[in-house]
Amino acid sequence: MHLDSKSARTSSRLGSSAGPPPIVGAERPEATGQLAAPTGATRSTCGIPAEELLTEVPEHLLARSRARRAALGLGGDTTEGAKPTPAAAPAETGGEVASTPAATAAAKPSTATSAAPQKEPEPLPPYVEAAIRRKKIPYWAMPVVAFLPIWGVLYAQTLTKAPSKEPSQLEAGAALYSGKPACAGCHGATGGGGTGRKLAECEVVKTFPFIEQQLEFVKLGSKQGQPYGDPNREGGQRPGGYNGSLMPGFKSLTDKELLEVVRHERETIGGEKIEPKRLGPNGELLWPNGKPMLDASGKLVDGDGKPLFTPEGTLANANATEAAGGSKAQCG
Repeated sequence: MHLDSKSARTSSRLGSSAGPPPIVGAERPEATGQLAAPTGATRSTCGIPAEELLTEVPEHLLARSRARRAALGLGGDTTEGAKPTPAAAPAETGGEVASTPAATAAAKPSTATSAAPQKEPEPLPPYVEAAIRRKKIPYWAMPVVAFLPIWGVLYAQTLTKAPSKEPSQLEAGAALYSGKPACAGCHGATGGGGTGRKLAECEVVKTFPFIEQQLEFVKLGSKQGQPYGDPNREGGQRPGGYNGSLMPGFKSLTDKELLEVVRHERETIGGEKIEPKRLGPNGELLWPNGKPMLDASGKLVDGDGKPLFTPEGTLANANATEAAGGSKAQCG
């Protein structure tokens, strides 16, 4: 926009005048583009009418001010009577051309930016949700778990060895008595006697008060006219032979089988009373000192672990029971 002739004339006069400077731009109460009348407009200064001292702010400056206010969110100049700003209206001042900002800058909206919507959290994987819902281990369970190894050791010490599935010595002796050696054929199924002497009612224990004596007798048998057994028993020693027959020897029996059949005759048939301390874990017979009567190879040994028989089958230790701390057998 060009200044009119009156504005140009006023500007030239102001250049040579010593009067007060004109009010422009931000010094105006409101930049409306109209003439601003200072106090005392009807008075003249230096002979110049007050009307001629007034000046008009260029329209491009007003447009620039409105655009800046709109950019800062302060709103544009909406004073009544304000002239619309052209989109691109050049203004010439002193021969120079100034271009106004784009109209879009002046019309820039001053709406407040809305807050960006928050992003919804991603769903948790199923295994994480399951872990969150799963019940936690209670605190009281931790000392219990820590005590389990100690409890296991204590419990293991209370366990006993499982009983052997093999028949006991007495069970095996009962089978031998009525089977292979055919003892029952001479002495009777219950030891009542027959061709052989009576074994029941403690008769066999009275004749052989020490088990090693009977073991030797069964192994070697009897001889005609040779007495055997305890001389202190009622009736004294038994003479060799009975009812016209001799007791055969059973060297064919192993030491293990010999002990089994003799135990059956003494304990099951004869009624010998065995102290509990003389029985092993599986019911095997021990010497009075607690030592086994059979070694690892199944051979009969005395209380010191030495062979009970000589190679000929006779006793190597005729007093094995007493040497191990025992005494004569008793019937219960």
